[in-house]
Amino acid sequence: MRISPIPTVIKVLLFAILFQVSGNGQSFWFGAKGGGGMNFQSWGNGLTQNINRDPIFSLNGDIFIESFDEFNRGSLYAQFGYHTRGSSIRFVSFNNLFETQQGFRFNNLVLEAGARKTFSINKSVFPYYHVGLRGEYTVSTNLDDYKIFNNLFYPMNEFVRKFNYGVSFGGGFIKPVTELSDLFLDITISPDLSFQYEQPPIPNVIDPITFQRVSLELRQVRNLSIEAKIGIRFLRRVIYED
Repeated sequence: MRISPIPTVIKVLLFAILFQVSGNGQSFWFGAKGGGGMNFQSWGNGLTQNINRDPIFSLNGDIFIESFDEFNRGSLYAQFGYHTRGSSIRFVSFNNLFETQQGFRFNNLVLEAGARKTFSINKSVFPYYHVGLRGEYTVSTNLDDYKIFNNLFYPMNEFVRKFNYGVSFGGGFIKPVTELSDLFLDITISPDLSFQYEQPPIPNVIDPITFQRVSLELRQVRNLSIEAKIGIRFLRRVIYED
């Protein structure tokens, strides 16, 4: 089995960030942020004529640490959080007699390391952008809820990939509150580079709408999340005296 180098890159970045923000008695920011996410997935299943793929919405949160960017040259950050990925499907019958919606949720612990660039336009609001690498571990799903249907059309925990990775990028605005604290609004887009779910082709599966036997295609599912969060950060400032 081939092991991706991306998790190693994340580890190296994380150690570098932690060394910078906490080593040698340097000043650094720390805080928390939370908000909502809109989560998408693309499933290849061979039954697309009767299924509409919709997003699911979730609440997510992170704690973080960030280097002190006194001269607006850029800062490094590391964060750890809990995020729900996934999507939902909407079944519609051929004659539109009924419609039902079901959601698939993957609850992940997320470790991210990256860089942020802040712009000093005025003294009241500071816009910024950021980019980072993510490593994720799936701690639970709701896929066992669908075992009662006894149908291979529904995804199964046996094919969930526990470890995943991806990139994140976005931006926002920082609003200073006091000399040692800020509020901020953050918008982040997080596409995965690995597969959250990977299932080989399966023949002779009963379509839950038509009850005909069909063959499921290879399922390789990547996550895409768009998140909006409000956060607060505090400055641990080190003052050197002669």
